[in-house]
Amino acid sequence: MLSNLQTALRTGIIRGLSFLLVFLIIGGAASVITGSPGKNGQKLKPIKEPKVDLPESALSPWVSGVWMHPGMFGPDKELAADKIKRTLDDYAKAGINTLIMLVKDTSGHVYYNSEIGVKDLAYDWDFFGLFLAEARKRKMEVHPWFCVFPETGLLGQVREHPEWLIVGPGREMVRTVNPALPQVRAYEISLMTELVRKYGVNWIHLDYIRFPCEPTEPYFSHDAQTRQLFKEETGIDFGSLKARDSGNPYWNVWLEWNRDQVTRLVKELRAELNKTGRQVKISAAVFPDADNARVLIGQDWEEWMRQGLVEMICPMLYTNDTALFDKLIKKAVSYRDPAGPGKKVLVCAGLGLGTSHNQSTPDIMIEEIRLAQEAGANGVIFFSGHSLKEPFLKEMRDTLLCP
Repeated sequence: MLSNLQTALRTGIIRGLSFLLVFLIIGGAASVITGSPGKNGQKLKPIKEPKVDLPESALSPWVSGVWMHPGMFGPDKELAADKIKRTLDDYAKAGINTLIMLVKDTSGHVYYNSEIGVKDLAYDWDFFGLFLAEARKRKMEVHPWFCVFPETGLLGQVREHPEWLIVGPGREMVRTVNPALPQVRAYEISLMTELVRKYGVNWIHLDYIRFPCEPTEPYFSHDAQTRQLFKEETGIDFGSLKARDSGNPYWNVWLEWNRDQVTRLVKELRAELNKTGRQVKISAAVFPDADNARVLIGQDWEEWMRQGLVEMICPMLYTNDTALFDKLIKKAVSYRDPAGPGKKVLVCAGLGLGTSHNQSTPDIMIEEIRLAQEAGANGVIFFSGHSLKEPFLKEMRDTLLCP
């Protein structure tokens, strides 16, 4: 009898403990799901499930990137190496997985070992090589960032060829090279393919891949060679255009022709990258609205997506107006169509943390990340590393960023 009683008690205790364990597990899970207070009264964040109705490409790994520049680290090699390591470690803890590093700035200086371009003399060592090595140790993707057409320093080959520069309607010369000239496109592309061959990178990032927006939009070149090329390809004598506005059908042809010259560079770059023997992808920083950019600066990034000329588009949505941000990122995502069998273009929203257009806060940043996720974007890119300080990194560490 005693043995039977002991057995019953033991069975009852085990069942009771099992029930209690199940209760605790269910209760703990419920606190996570509902966001109720957990251990130490800390409110646990809800688990986010992927949206089943998003486009297939939106379910790929979330891109969390940042635009960076050598000035963040300085020209002293030892100090720069130490700061690069610490910065990338901090980024990794915050979920950053993509680094867009400036390798050609708006002056025309380059920050890698080049036989074609002119290096910044302050960086007399291989800055990009060191940076790339540290990024690879942390399995971070690196996009070498080229400011394509600005050449404000008039350096090297550009100094030797002043005819490459844009000539304005008043015959003024601008320190930006002319996308309509084949020799200009060949020079800029040669810098990119040189870097690919030297460093074996997987991406090239295009910025300022457009005509200038100052002092006016549009601001295309009126030089003799451009006008001759326009006449040869369209049959229209630019000098005969009296009404130079969109009411004139011939003026619209001029706008479209210049737009096509920027797209031509992207196509030519794609062809030259294919010759390197590597499958190198193209990402591009673009103006926020594709419709306006197509006409006013010759940047037809919707068409680049449609033709599959790029693998990632980063519309620069630098605003604290979250309603406007939401509208623009949804519009950008709507352009994301299959660019070929099994091929998708990533849409990653450019978030301005500290820009000439806005000064953000961690709360605004998190809200814009949420809106980008809900719109079906593939990620976000922060502008820039100079502004991505500890308050923003802490908010990223403390918040679930990925769908």
